[in-house]
Amino acid sequence: MPVMPIEVTIRQQDAPPGIKRYAELRATKLVEEFPRIESVRVVVDMQRHMYEAQVVAQQKNLTAVGSKEFADNARAAIDTAVARVEKQLRKTIRKRKHSYTRVASRK
Repeated sequence: MPVMPIEVTIRQQDAPPGIKRYAELRATKLVEEFPRIESVRVVVDMQRHMYEAQVVAQQKNLTAVGSKEFADNARAAIDTAVARVEKQLRKTIRKRKHSYTRVASRK
């Protein structure tokens, strides 16, 4: 099984300890649940007094699915951003399963 590229970026020097490892863990779970994902990028930033987490998942034959969330806690921001990406991925899978092709009628 090829290694999925998971990129985690922390944009501030005084990040809570272990936040990068936590983001990698959440991204790994996302890749395990959705095997069509080619790469995941997580960016954690501090904006004034709020943490901002942005998660972007790139799937095969699909555009990137992303979400940006704000929270008082870095882990909470990561959790909500990953949850929204999961919801979007499930929605695209559901649309793909229930889509149909139109057949032209013959005269």
